[in-house]
Amino acid sequence: MTERIVRVRIRGIYATALTKWALEQGFQVVQPSNVIADRFGLPQLELPADVTIKDSESDHSEVLVVGYTWAVKQVLEKLSMLLPFSFYWVSKLPLHSTVKAKVIEEIDGECYVEVKGVKSVLVADECPEKGSMVVGGIVRPGVKPGELPRVILGARVIGDYAIIYEADRPRTTVSEHVRDPMKRAELMSLASEYTSKGLGIHWRSSSRHADIDTLRKHLLELYEKLREVKEEASKGDEGVYSDGETVALLRLSRVDKERLDQLRGEVVPTAPWHHSVKSVASSMSIVIDYAEKLIQHNIDSHKLLIGLLDLYVEKLQQMRAIRLIHVKPDGTVIELGRARPTHVERTNNSLRIIVERTVRARGVYDGLNVEKEPGDRIVTEIDTNSWVIIHRYYSLAGEHKGTYYNINTPPEISEDAIVYLDLEVDVVKKPNGEIKIIDFEKLRKIYENGIITKEMFKKALDIINKLCPQCVQEENLQGRNLEKP
Repeated sequence: MTERIVRVRIRGIYATALTKWALEQGFQVVQPSNVIADRFGLPQLELPADVTIKDSESDHSEVLVVGYTWAVKQVLEKLSMLLPFSFYWVSKLPLHSTVKAKVIEEIDGECYVEVKGVKSVLVADECPEKGSMVVGGIVRPGVKPGELPRVILGARVIGDYAIIYEADRPRTTVSEHVRDPMKRAELMSLASEYTSKGLGIHWRSSSRHADIDTLRKHLLELYEKLREVKEEASKGDEGVYSDGETVALLRLSRVDKERLDQLRGEVVPTAPWHHSVKSVASSMSIVIDYAEKLIQHNIDSHKLLIGLLDLYVEKLQQMRAIRLIHVKPDGTVIELGRARPTHVERTNNSLRIIVERTVRARGVYDGLNVEKEPGDRIVTEIDTNSWVIIHRYYSLAGEHKGTYYNINTPPEISEDAIVYLDLEVDVVKKPNGEIKIIDFEKLRKIYENGIITKEMFKKALDIINKLCPQCVQEENLQGRNLEKP
């Protein structure tokens, strides 16, 4: 299709900041909430969106970007410049697209197919013969690494107002956002002509804004398109046969949340750490709300930051245990264990936190190749403005076993945890002074796979260079590693 100005719909806790950004990028903001429309003086455009941006219901540190592939591509290109220090996960196959897939195997009752090298799960009562080809629709795209797309038999196409698909049990569903009973009845009636032909219809939320003639014409166009796609797929080779939607998830770092704080602050009074607190520490949300009232009365934002950090110091000092939450580039969340805070202080604009853990099981400390023994102490030093968390390992007798420098985004404080994005690569130092980099290729791989930006990759290299300049020279890490193959 001919590309035009991207129409974006924005919702959630980042809406003010992202609306300001979207307008600055030349995107058209449609279907704004009443609050956003008032803040920006926007008209209530009821046009269907090409892309929707909102925070995830399950994790408010994740931002969902979903829409037509051509439009999402433009949005992500601009977002990665605004938010370069976050994780980016993008769907492997377009949601609601029609694909032709090859059956590759059945394992433990699960049927697996492949579409242009992308392994997927076929949801079917019986798995077709290995090597056979099937036409299906993508109902779950597989976004994070390790997530497999899911395919259902039958072609499907998507449009601004509806999705139409082949179905064993034809039915009509309507978006929960269409609340008017009269409108819902109108949509059900319009769809009946197609469900009688063995097709399923799902009315999208934007259908509530369109008149009956527009919707009737839209269904007819989708029906004709579905017939064409089905015919092309039946004759063609393995591949994708209809446009769908790209689904992307961003896992925001605290650094990028602070960038969004700055943008929001250009529109309405915004306290320091606004988006961090709102996303990971909801019990502190009222403190942010109060601080923003004070900003309206000309209280200095820096003083409010100092007050917030002092409040965190008191809170952390009273805690018996705090969790260390390690968000990996593949989306998995690892809890390193509960640790006891032994020292908490504010140093200028950051928090310095020291916690201790006691080892209970035997093993080996990764990277150090030193025996892990029950009774060992792990002393962890955290600075909320630092890209490094330092773990020092001691035996029960107090002997230093080594130091581990974990490279990660500057951490944020949740209700009972310290949370950060782990960048895979680390630096270890043995008691004899030997120092080395471990897992650099993992960092390289997540850059090549587009999970981190070039800016994040360069930042990690800079941190490594500061921790171990000789390692960078020995491994020749600079320069050649900045370009993707």
